[in-house]
Amino acid sequence: MSPAYRRLLKVARAAHLYLTLAGLALILFFSVTGFMLNHEAWFLPDEPTTRTAEGTVPEATNPSADRLDVSEGVRRAFGARGEVKSYRADEETVEVEYLRPGERTLAEVRRSDGRATVTVESRGWAAVAVDLHKGKYSGRPWMLLIDVVCVLMLVISATGLVLWWSLKSRGKWGALLLLLGGAAGVAVYAWLVP
Repeated sequence: MSPAYRRLLKVARAAHLYLTLAGLALILFFSVTGFMLNHEAWFLPDEPTTRTAEGTVPEATNPSADRLDVSEGVRRAFGARGEVKSYRADEETVEVEYLRPGERTLAEVRRSDGRATVTVESRGWAAVAVDLHKGKYSGRPWMLLIDVVCVLMLVISATGLVLWWSLKSRGKWGALLLLLGGAAGVAVYAWLVP
């Protein structure tokens, strides 16, 4: 075994071990939420829990108020959270929709007096977890984290293959299992997916 090959194995072993440990919580999170996503009917409620609040949004009465003024006014008055998904304004009303993992908030505000009705639809912790798995309404930092986990899985897989390749006595069985795993995925897709 050459010194370069030994060094490669040493680096692969260290990377495999420490990256797996560093990413274990996230890998487990995406494994569990992937299962939940595959069986949404088992975990998610049929109907969301809805709560309604009323109050005022003074910013809406100002004719020169823009989208940001009104949406932030709703946030201050009602604690609305999430990304502004839609904003519709006419002479009489303003509607602002906020979305975040597992939750939808709709604010309807009258321009004449600033009276507002805010409805929050929540689907619970399971919907939050499933939406986070998909990166749905979770923002750029979470989407970056998903990308990091994908790269982490690729590196862990590649270093695992390097380590397996170094085990000459188990090489044939490993190759057989690798081929069977790949063939099983292709077979299920080819023959069982409608």
